[in-house]
Amino acid sequence: MKSILFEVDALTLKCKKISEESFIWGICIPLLPAFSVEYLSIKDRNLSSLISGEECIVGENLVINAGYEVDEYMDKILIELHYHGIKDYSSLFPKVVDTNLRERLGLFYEEAEKNFSQGSWLSFALMCGAVFEGMLYAKLSPAASNNTFSLMIIDAHSKGVINDKQRDIMNIVRISRNLVHANKIRDPYISRKNAMEIRATLDKLIKDFSL
Repeated sequence: MKSILFEVDALTLKCKKISEESFIWGICIPLLPAFSVEYLSIKDRNLSSLISGEECIVGENLVINAGYEVDEYMDKILIELHYHGIKDYSSLFPKVVDTNLRERLGLFYEEAEKNFSQGSWLSFALMCGAVFEGMLYAKLSPAASNNTFSLMIIDAHSKGVINDKQRDIMNIVRISRNLVHANKIRDPYISRKNAMEIRATLDKLIKDFSL
């Protein structure tokens, strides 16, 4: 079983009153269709459970039967999904408009995940590079239409799309592509530590880019 945490602003929740003691909450999580969810928990910043009722997933919306109304003082709500795996990899990229690119990114991520589970660090990094590049292309288009991966990293960083650490991780991935050449045998190989940092960066950007 795997888990993923989403932080949602309480003010973005939709709340419908059914009766004095019954309310329906609607929480939009764009990545929700990607996951094969077993169960979930909803808590506030103090890690106190907010609900005890039935919930269901409808597309990218989490629908909850709650015993009280959404309170403006709730601030942030933490939603933790516990899931078996990804059931639709293309759904990890809901903001990518081009259907072909979205499906291809899903295939790249699926292959990256398989390489990660096998400890094939260089293969993992190469596929992550493909995902990073495609994500930046979609985020920066049409400005990125004629840009290389390197130029898109620079452009994304200058526009605040990625931070310093994310830029540096992307550059590690970009440079690692050259490790397949014979004249690069003295260059450092992709390590387990590199792979862990790349994975964390990629999954964080997937969440950020879905908003």
